[in-house]
Amino acid sequence: MAELLRNGAVFIHVPKCGGNWVRAALRDQRLWRCRIGYKHSTPERIDDVWRFHRWQFVKHLPTRPDVTPGKLRRAYKFCFVRNPVTWYESWWKFMAGDWHPWEVGRWHPQRPIDDCGDDDFNRFVENVLRERPGYVSEMYDWYARGVDFVGRTESLTDDLRRALAGCGLDVDIEALRRVPAENVSEPRCGLPRWDATVLERLVASERDAIEAYGYERQVAALREERAVTSD
Repeated sequence: MAELLRNGAVFIHVPKCGGNWVRAALRDQRLWRCRIGYKHSTPERIDDVWRFHRWQFVKHLPTRPDVTPGKLRRAYKFCFVRNPVTWYESWWKFMAGDWHPWEVGRWHPQRPIDDCGDDDFNRFVENVLRERPGYVSEMYDWYARGVDFVGRTESLTDDLRRALAGCGLDVDIEALRRVPAENVSEPRCGLPRWDATVLERLVASERDAIEAYGYERQVAALREERAVTSD
């Protein structure tokens, strides 16, 4: 969910990018106030919350009369992304063995790849490459466009501190480091093992996100560490 902080800032939750941990950390620091809109609302959907999430907005008006669309549009917003290569690994571990559309009948950021599921990891990636090439780059753009700070999951604790400093909030970094991990997927179909050719095609398709968020070196390292030749 998009999360409203006590000072009016908004945390935007990009799927599989550490958002559940961020929410837990905000609660631990007593900075969290309430949910706004839908769990994975984009900035556009928060800025126009009355149109996109009218039912949720109206339901909470009696207890939050100071939360208005105008204030939400002007609010400081932040989100986190992750290496696109590991995003695919994380989503597959989360879904493999139990593929199903999330929240049928309403918008969901993973709707474009609902039909791409496969319990074979490389076939899943190939399905996305065929049906929605560059999907993660596209998704990140939905979230990062219009926010004030974009951090990275790989440096989540330090980047959360930087994000909060950007809206005038000081936090205890050691307390943040003590917040336990959240929502770590237990793989039902084993660990993802990349076919070298599929990995190269994926990297090419996600070039925009890799370059925009500075993942070139990490991707180069993963090419050496992850890729195997198919049998």
